[in-house]
Amino acid sequence: MDTYTDQLAPWEGRNAYYKDVKLGKGIGAMKTILKDQTDAMIAAQMLSVDEIISSQDISEEAIQEISYSIKSVGLGMSGLKAAFEWGISDVVWCIEKDTEELSDVLMNIYRVPDGKMDHLRHKADDAFAMGDIAGAMEMFAEIELLIKDDFSICISYGMIYLFHKIDKEQALVYFDRAIKYARPYSTYYTSYALLYKGLIKRDLGLIEEAEKCSSEAIRLSPGLTEAMYQNAQYNALLNRPEKAIALLKKVIKEDLVYCLKILWEQDFRQISAEIAQLYEEIRDGKNEQINETLEEVKKNVTLLTGAVKGVKKLGYSVPDESSVEMLEEGSNEVDALIRNNSIFDAHFAGILLPLLSKKLKRQKELLKMKGNEFYMDIENKIQELSAGVDGKKKKGGPVSFVIQFLCGQIVALPFGWFIGIPLGIAITEGLLLAICFYVNVILPQDQWKEISTKKNEQEKLMSAVKKL
Repeated sequence: MDTYTDQLAPWEGRNAYYKDVKLGKGIGAMKTILKDQTDAMIAAQMLSVDEIISSQDISEEAIQEISYSIKSVGLGMSGLKAAFEWGISDVVWCIEKDTEELSDVLMNIYRVPDGKMDHLRHKADDAFAMGDIAGAMEMFAEIELLIKDDFSICISYGMIYLFHKIDKEQALVYFDRAIKYARPYSTYYTSYALLYKGLIKRDLGLIEEAEKCSSEAIRLSPGLTEAMYQNAQYNALLNRPEKAIALLKKVIKEDLVYCLKILWEQDFRQISAEIAQLYEEIRDGKNEQINETLEEVKKNVTLLTGAVKGVKKLGYSVPDESSVEMLEEGSNEVDALIRNNSIFDAHFAGILLPLLSKKLKRQKELLKMKGNEFYMDIENKIQELSAGVDGKKKKGGPVSFVIQFLCGQIVALPFGWFIGIPLGIAITEGLLLAICFYVNVILPQDQWKEISTKKNEQEKLMSAVKKL
């Protein structure tokens, strides 16, 4: 195994996409450049990966879903996850030094606010960020004389000696100090320094020691994915494929972009068959999980489609929000992603599916609400019609007919008499009889028919929406 004592190792250089990620700019500018170039790197790699990882027609929207936000980039190593590389360590460390987390930890070290010391630290950090290594080291030395247990100064020195002066023995001294000083205050920054100690041990060919450093980093910071990834590398180099694969499975679960990073990692060449099997397992697991949910969504979309058609058939207008076309398009899109049979396509399908389910639920609730409104409209009409029929029943049916006919004589007889006897009487009496017959016989029958029709309409309406 090659060793690198007085020169940077291949894995410590900047790749082509990170060529502009370097000291010499403000923190804000560094974050933006790192974010943009990370996006470009992911997009480019997605177009050249194996089909099991991603289909070649994956959308730009899907790629954006797995890219990192500026907020995530601003967290440094823990936020970058798979996008982190040793070659941009100095920039990432500058970004980390600007985080609230580090500021909070350092408050415990400095204990008493000191404006002069704060000013000196900010000047030193700014000098480092701008690439003024000599000036930064002078100011770090001043701080070190006053505050010996500031682990951040030790990490800064370690970065300088490792990546700028290429003095790995001296870098190791400072990372060891950083580990010692950070332990009482922060497990994360202890892990951070441990990873760099492990890196140097690897450069020196001491893989077993490197593995122990990264194992300790995992123990202290179980959520630090880069620690798990580095440990997987060392275990692969030590011919421990089972442990390496178990770790890789965890990091992919935390950040899918590790699928891309693993693919190009030379350290994993000897376990490439196991990694291929791992990718198949991840893909199949994602597809199976999504298919179960998708089938349920499709079933509900079908039910909603039937309900909408049923309501429309009854003559009721359905709100545009209850349109099922977009739901059908969404389920077809998810279905197409699953058929691509890749990890990233399945992942994107897993993002779209909950959104689709949420929209489906909202549209079902909307249709139910409108169905209840229509039902109550019908019910009110039925009540109105029933009240009229019941009123006639209460008046006596045939008795009501007779009473109305007799009372009508008050008008009919004088009017018939006026027209003339006997024809006028016959006409008025016939009209009165017809009116009484219509009011007491024909009209109630029509109302009962209308009530029956409305009740039938109610049943059909409820039948249309009750399955939702």
